[in-house]
Amino acid sequence: MKAWQIGSRTGIGGLQLAEHSDPEPGPDEIVVKVTAAGLNYRDLMVLRGDYGTDLPEDRVPLSDGVGVIEAIGADVTGLEVGTRVMAPHFATWLDGAYSFAVFARDLGVTANGWLAEKIILPANAAVVVPENVSDNSAATFSVVGSTVWHAMMAFGEAKPGDLVLAQGTGGVSIFALQLAKAMGMDFAITSSSDEKLARAKEMGADYGINYRDRPDWGTALLDATSGRGADVVVDTLGFPAMGETVAACAVNARIGSLGALSGTPQDQSSASQGALIGKNIAIKGIASGNREMLQQALDVVAKNDIELLVESVFDFDDAAAAFTHLESGSHMGKVMITV
Repeated sequence: MKAWQIGSRTGIGGLQLAEHSDPEPGPDEIVVKVTAAGLNYRDLMVLRGDYGTDLPEDRVPLSDGVGVIEAIGADVTGLEVGTRVMAPHFATWLDGAYSFAVFARDLGVTANGWLAEKIILPANAAVVVPENVSDNSAATFSVVGSTVWHAMMAFGEAKPGDLVLAQGTGGVSIFALQLAKAMGMDFAITSSSDEKLARAKEMGADYGINYRDRPDWGTALLDATSGRGADVVVDTLGFPAMGETVAACAVNARIGSLGALSGTPQDQSSASQGALIGKNIAIKGIASGNREMLQQALDVVAKNDIELLVESVFDFDDAAAAFTHLESGSHMGKVMITV
Protein backbone atom coordinates (compact mmCIF):
# COMPACT_ATOMS: atom_id res chain seq x y z
CA MET A 1 0.00 0.00 0.00
CA LYS A 2 1.00 3.65 -0.38
CA ALA A 3 1.75 5.58 2.79
CA TRP A 4 3.31 8.89 3.70
CA GLN A 5 6.00 8.80 6.37
CA ILE A 6 7.52 11.51 8.57
CA GLY A 7 11.09 11.09 7.32
CA SER A 8 13.89 13.08 8.93
CA ARG A 9 11.57 15.33 11.00
CA THR A 10 13.09 18.47 9.56
CA GLY A 11 9.71 19.91 8.66
CA ILE A 12 7.27 19.47 5.80
CA GLY A 13 10.14 18.93 3.36
CA GLY A 14 11.00 15.70 5.15
CA LEU A 15 7.71 14.01 4.24
CA GLN A 16 8.20 10.90 2.11
CA LEU A 17 5.76 8.89 -0.01
CA ALA A 18 6.61 5.21 0.27
CA GLU A 19 5.37 1.65 -0.20
CA HIS A 20 4.44 -0.21 2.99
CA SER A 21 3.34 -3.80 3.42
CA ASP A 22 -0.41 -4.26 3.69
CA PRO A 23 -1.26 -4.62 7.40
CA GLU A 24 -2.69 -7.87 8.73
CA PRO A 25 -4.95 -7.75 11.80
CA GLY A 26 -3.80 -9.56 14.93
CA PRO A 27 -6.15 -10.76 17.65
CA ASP A 28 -8.53 -7.97 18.72
CA GLU A 29 -7.47 -5.75 15.80
CA ILE A 30 -9.07 -4.49 12.61
CA VAL A 31 -7.71 -3.21 9.30
CA VAL A 32 -9.43 -0.09 7.96
CA LYS A 33 -9.30 1.06 4.35
CA VAL A 34 -8.83 4.81 4.75
CA THR A 35 -11.20 7.18 2.99
CA ALA A 36 -9.92 10.53 4.27
CA ALA A 37 -7.66 11.98 6.95
CA GLY A 38 -7.64 15.29 8.82
CA LEU A 39 -4.77 17.54 9.87
CA ASN A 40 -4.13 19.04 13.30
CA TYR A 41 -1.43 21.37 14.54
CA ARG A 42 0.16 18.50 16.47
CA ASP A 43 0.87 16.82 13.11
CA LEU A 44 3.01 19.80 12.10
CA MET A 45 4.83 19.53 15.43
CA VAL A 46 5.59 15.86 14.71
CA LEU A 47 7.17 16.77 11.36
CA ARG A 48 9.27 19.49 13.00
CA GLY A 49 10.53 17.17 15.72
CA ASP A 50 8.67 19.09 18.43
CA TYR A 51 6.23 16.32 19.40
CA GLY A 52 7.25 12.75 20.17
CA THR A 53 10.76 11.39 20.69
CA ASP A 54 12.75 8.64 18.98
CA LEU A 55 10.18 8.20 16.22
CA PRO A 56 11.23 6.07 13.23
CA GLU A 57 11.46 7.75 9.83
CA ASP A 58 8.83 5.38 8.44
CA ARG A 59 6.18 6.43 10.99
CA VAL A 60 2.91 7.27 9.20
CA PRO A 61 1.52 10.65 10.37
CA LEU A 62 -1.97 12.02 11.11
CA SER A 63 -4.13 11.36 14.13
CA ASP A 64 -7.51 11.91 12.48
CA GLY A 65 -9.26 9.85 9.85
CA VAL A 66 -12.17 7.75 8.70
CA GLY A 67 -12.46 4.56 6.69
CA VAL A 68 -14.21 1.27 6.15
CA ILE A 69 -13.32 -1.97 7.92
CA GLU A 70 -11.60 -4.28 5.46
CA ALA A 71 -10.45 -7.14 7.71
CA ILE A 72 -11.16 -8.34 11.23
CA GLY A 73 -8.78 -10.24 13.51
CA ALA A 74 -9.53 -13.13 15.82
CA ASP A 75 -11.71 -12.53 18.88
CA VAL A 76 -13.26 -9.34 17.46
CA THR A 77 -17.00 -9.06 18.11
CA GLY A 78 -19.58 -6.38 17.37
CA LEU A 79 -17.93 -5.12 14.18
CA GLU A 80 -18.35 -6.16 10.56
CA VAL A 81 -16.41 -5.75 7.34
CA GLY A 82 -17.78 -2.72 5.48
CA THR A 83 -18.60 -0.71 8.62
CA ARG A 84 -17.41 2.92 8.57
CA VAL A 85 -15.34 3.83 11.62
CA MET A 86 -13.09 6.41 13.26
CA ALA A 87 -11.05 6.13 16.47
CA PRO A 88 -9.60 8.30 19.24
CA HIS A 89 -5.97 9.09 18.51
CA PHE A 90 -5.04 7.80 21.96
CA ALA A 91 -6.22 4.39 20.80
CA THR A 92 -5.97 2.62 24.17
CA TRP A 93 -7.59 5.37 26.26
CA LEU A 94 -11.13 4.08 26.19
CA ASP A 95 -12.56 5.71 29.32
CA GLY A 96 -11.58 6.85 32.79
CA ALA A 97 -8.84 9.23 33.86
CA TYR A 98 -5.79 10.29 31.86
CA SER A 99 -2.38 8.74 32.48
CA PHE A 100 0.95 8.70 30.64
CA ALA A 101 0.06 5.19 29.47
CA VAL A 102 -2.19 6.68 26.77
CA PHE A 103 0.90 7.66 24.76
CA ALA A 104 1.78 4.00 24.17
CA ARG A 105 -0.47 3.93 21.08
CA ASP A 106 -0.89 7.50 19.90
CA LEU A 107 -1.93 7.41 16.24
CA GLY A 108 0.46 9.38 14.05
CA VAL A 109 3.08 9.53 16.80
CA THR A 110 3.90 6.29 18.65
CA ALA A 111 1.78 4.26 16.22
CA ASN A 112 1.13 4.60 12.50
CA GLY A 113 -1.54 7.13 11.66
CA TRP A 114 -4.13 7.72 8.94
CA LEU A 115 -2.07 9.13 6.04
CA ALA A 116 -1.97 5.79 4.27
CA GLU A 117 -4.25 3.62 2.21
CA LYS A 118 -4.84 1.36 5.23
CA ILE A 119 -4.47 1.55 8.99
CA ILE A 120 -4.56 -1.07 11.72
CA LEU A 121 -6.51 -0.28 14.90
CA PRO A 122 -7.44 -1.96 18.18
CA ALA A 123 -11.00 -3.15 17.62
CA ASN A 124 -12.24 -1.73 20.93
CA ALA A 125 -11.04 1.75 19.90
CA ALA A 126 -13.22 1.83 16.79
CA VAL A 127 -16.20 4.21 16.87
CA VAL A 128 -18.93 3.49 14.33
CA VAL A 129 -19.78 6.58 12.27
CA PRO A 130 -23.54 7.31 11.99
CA GLU A 131 -24.97 7.41 8.47
CA ASN A 132 -25.83 11.12 8.64
CA VAL A 133 -22.24 12.13 9.54
CA SER A 134 -20.28 12.85 6.37
CA ASP A 135 -16.79 11.56 5.60
CA ASN A 136 -15.54 15.16 5.76
CA SER A 137 -16.84 15.58 9.29
CA ALA A 138 -15.71 12.13 10.44
CA ALA A 139 -12.22 12.45 8.98
CA THR A 140 -11.53 15.66 10.87
CA PHE A 141 -13.38 14.93 14.10
CA SER A 142 -11.50 12.63 16.44
CA VAL A 143 -8.99 15.09 17.91
CA VAL A 144 -11.24 18.16 18.08
CA GLY A 145 -14.28 16.15 19.17
CA SER A 146 -12.66 14.44 22.14
CA THR A 147 -10.56 17.46 23.13
CA VAL A 148 -13.34 20.04 23.02
CA TRP A 149 -15.72 17.72 24.86
CA HIS A 150 -13.10 17.18 27.58
CA ALA A 151 -12.42 20.92 27.96
CA MET A 152 -15.94 22.27 27.56
CA MET A 153 -18.15 19.53 29.01
CA ALA A 154 -16.26 16.95 31.09
CA PHE A 155 -14.18 19.62 32.85
CA GLY A 156 -15.90 22.91 32.01
CA GLU A 157 -19.41 21.59 32.75
CA ALA A 158 -20.85 24.14 30.34
CA LYS A 159 -24.63 24.37 30.47
CA PRO A 160 -27.32 26.18 28.48
CA GLY A 161 -27.00 29.92 28.96
CA ASP A 162 -23.29 29.83 29.82
CA LEU A 163 -20.85 31.89 27.74
CA VAL A 164 -18.09 29.81 26.13
CA LEU A 165 -14.97 31.50 24.71
CA ALA A 166 -12.54 30.10 22.14
CA GLN A 167 -9.56 31.86 20.58
CA GLY A 168 -8.90 31.90 16.85
CA THR A 169 -10.83 30.23 14.05
CA GLY A 170 -9.01 26.92 13.65
CA GLY A 171 -10.62 23.51 13.89
CA VAL A 172 -10.84 23.39 17.69
CA SER A 173 -12.47 26.80 18.04
CA ILE A 174 -14.92 26.31 15.19
CA PHE A 175 -16.09 22.94 16.51
CA ALA A 176 -16.39 24.45 20.01
CA LEU A 177 -18.68 27.07 18.42
CA GLN A 178 -20.79 24.41 16.71
CA LEU A 179 -21.04 22.27 19.84
CA ALA A 180 -21.86 25.19 22.12
CA LYS A 181 -24.66 26.49 19.91
CA ALA A 182 -26.14 23.00 19.48
CA MET A 183 -26.27 22.68 23.28
CA GLY A 184 -27.84 26.05 24.02
CA MET A 185 -24.80 28.08 25.09
CA ASP A 186 -23.66 31.57 24.14
CA PHE A 187 -20.33 31.82 22.34
CA ALA A 188 -17.49 34.31 21.93
CA ILE A 189 -14.58 34.00 19.51
CA THR A 190 -11.45 35.98 18.66
CA SER A 191 -9.62 36.47 15.37
CA SER A 192 -7.36 38.94 13.58
CA SER A 193 -9.70 38.82 10.57
CA ASP A 194 -13.00 40.70 10.42
CA GLU A 195 -14.01 38.40 7.56
CA LYS A 196 -13.50 35.28 9.70
CA LEU A 197 -15.35 36.90 12.59
CA ALA A 198 -18.26 37.63 10.26
CA ARG A 199 -18.33 34.01 9.14
CA ALA A 200 -18.24 32.85 12.76
CA LYS A 201 -21.21 35.07 13.56
CA GLU A 202 -23.07 33.57 10.60
CA MET A 203 -22.43 30.19 12.25
CA GLY A 204 -23.98 31.45 15.49
CA ALA A 205 -21.22 33.20 17.45
CA ASP A 206 -22.72 35.87 19.72
CA TYR A 207 -19.55 37.92 20.18
CA GLY A 208 -16.51 38.41 17.96
CA ILE A 209 -13.38 40.28 19.04
CA ASN A 210 -10.61 41.31 16.63
CA TYR A 211 -7.46 40.98 18.72
CA ARG A 212 -5.41 43.15 16.33
CA ASP A 213 -7.82 46.03 16.84
CA ARG A 214 -8.10 45.24 20.55
CA PRO A 215 -4.86 43.72 21.93
CA ASP A 216 -6.71 43.87 25.27
CA TRP A 217 -9.26 41.45 23.87
CA GLY A 218 -10.07 40.08 27.32
CA THR A 219 -11.21 43.51 28.45
CA ALA A 220 -12.99 43.94 25.12
CA LEU A 221 -15.07 40.84 25.82
CA LEU A 222 -15.96 42.16 29.29
CA ASP A 223 -17.05 45.42 27.66
CA ALA A 224 -19.13 43.57 25.06
CA THR A 225 -20.85 41.47 27.72
CA SER A 226 -21.47 44.32 30.20
CA GLY A 227 -18.88 42.91 32.57
CA ARG A 228 -20.13 39.33 32.51
CA GLY A 229 -17.19 37.50 30.88
CA ALA A 230 -16.80 33.88 29.84
CA ASP A 231 -17.90 31.01 32.06
CA VAL A 232 -15.86 28.41 30.13
CA VAL A 233 -12.77 28.91 27.96
CA VAL A 234 -11.50 26.41 25.38
CA ASP A 235 -7.95 27.79 25.52
CA THR A 236 -5.67 27.25 22.52
CA LEU A 237 -3.22 30.10 23.27
CA GLY A 238 -1.58 28.93 26.48
CA PHE A 239 0.59 30.69 29.05
CA PRO A 240 1.86 33.77 27.17
CA ALA A 241 -1.72 34.98 26.58
CA MET A 242 -3.12 33.82 29.91
CA GLY A 243 -3.40 37.39 31.22
CA GLU A 244 -5.97 38.30 28.57
CA THR A 245 -7.68 34.91 28.93
CA VAL A 246 -8.12 35.48 32.67
CA ALA A 247 -9.27 39.05 32.02
CA ALA A 248 -12.00 37.67 29.72
CA CYS A 249 -13.30 35.30 32.39
CA ALA A 250 -16.31 35.52 34.64
CA VAL A 251 -16.08 34.77 38.35
CA ASN A 252 -15.76 30.99 38.92
CA ALA A 253 -14.81 30.40 35.27
CA ARG A 254 -13.17 27.19 34.07
CA ILE A 255 -10.26 27.32 31.59
CA GLY A 256 -9.45 24.11 29.72
CA SER A 257 -5.95 24.77 28.36
CA LEU A 258 -5.13 22.56 25.38
CA GLY A 259 -2.68 24.50 23.24
CA ALA A 260 0.19 26.95 23.16
CA LEU A 261 -0.32 28.76 19.86
CA SER A 262 0.84 32.06 21.37
CA GLY A 263 4.19 30.57 22.40
CA THR A 264 5.53 27.49 24.16
CA PRO A 265 4.54 25.95 27.50
CA GLN A 266 7.92 27.15 28.82
CA ASP A 267 7.03 30.82 28.25
CA GLN A 268 6.14 32.87 31.29
CA SER A 269 2.47 33.42 31.94
CA SER A 270 1.15 36.96 31.64
CA ALA A 271 -1.64 36.18 34.09
CA SER A 272 -2.00 38.11 37.33
CA GLN A 273 -2.19 35.77 40.29
CA GLY A 274 -4.43 38.30 41.99
CA ALA A 275 -6.92 38.20 39.12
CA LEU A 276 -6.77 34.41 38.97
CA ILE A 277 -7.46 34.07 42.67
CA GLY A 278 -9.86 37.00 42.86
CA LYS A 279 -12.11 35.43 40.22
CA ASN A 280 -11.70 31.93 41.73
CA ILE A 281 -10.81 30.55 38.29
CA ALA A 282 -10.04 26.85 37.74
CA ILE A 283 -7.47 25.91 35.06
CA LYS A 284 -6.87 22.38 33.78
CA GLY A 285 -4.45 21.10 31.18
CA ILE A 286 -6.32 19.06 28.56
CA ALA A 287 -4.45 16.25 26.82
CA SER A 288 -7.13 15.41 24.26
CA GLY A 289 -9.84 13.00 25.40
CA ASN A 290 -10.82 9.36 25.60
CA ARG A 291 -13.05 7.18 23.44
CA GLU A 292 -16.07 7.79 25.68
CA MET A 293 -15.71 11.57 25.26
CA LEU A 294 -15.36 11.15 21.51
CA GLN A 295 -18.55 9.07 21.41
CA GLN A 296 -20.46 11.66 23.44
CA ALA A 297 -19.37 14.46 21.12
CA LEU A 298 -20.21 12.38 18.04
CA ASP A 299 -23.70 11.68 19.42
CA VAL A 300 -24.37 15.44 19.58
CA VAL A 301 -23.04 15.93 16.05
CA ALA A 302 -25.28 13.18 14.70
CA LYS A 303 -28.36 14.29 16.65
CA ASN A 304 -28.03 17.89 15.43
CA ASP A 305 -26.83 17.13 11.87
CA ILE A 306 -23.69 19.20 12.45
CA GLU A 307 -21.35 19.44 9.48
CA LEU A 308 -17.81 20.30 10.51
CA LEU A 309 -16.28 23.22 8.64
CA VAL A 310 -13.69 21.67 6.30
CA GLU A 311 -12.09 24.68 4.64
CA SER A 312 -9.70 22.90 2.25
CA VAL A 313 -9.46 19.43 0.75
CA PHE A 314 -6.25 18.07 -0.81
CA ASP A 315 -5.52 14.91 -2.79
CA PHE A 316 -3.39 12.17 -1.24
CA ASP A 317 -0.44 12.95 -3.53
CA ASP A 318 -0.58 16.61 -2.43
CA ALA A 319 -0.12 15.90 1.28
CA ALA A 320 2.81 18.31 1.59
CA ALA A 321 0.66 21.12 0.20
CA ALA A 322 -1.99 20.36 2.83
CA PHE A 323 0.58 20.68 5.61
CA THR A 324 1.87 23.93 4.09
CA HIS A 325 -1.65 25.34 4.00
CA LEU A 326 -2.20 24.39 7.64
CA GLU A 327 1.12 25.97 8.59
CA SER A 328 0.16 29.25 6.91
CA GLY A 329 -2.69 29.75 9.38
CA SER A 330 -4.90 31.15 6.64
CA HIS A 331 -7.51 28.39 6.97
CA MET A 332 -10.75 28.52 8.92
CA GLY A 333 -11.94 25.25 10.38
CA LYS A 334 -10.24 22.05 9.21
CA VAL A 335 -7.88 20.88 6.45
CA MET A 336 -8.45 17.39 5.00
CA ILE A 337 -6.71 14.92 2.68
CA THR A 338 -8.66 12.38 0.62
CA VAL A 339 -7.06 8.95 0.43
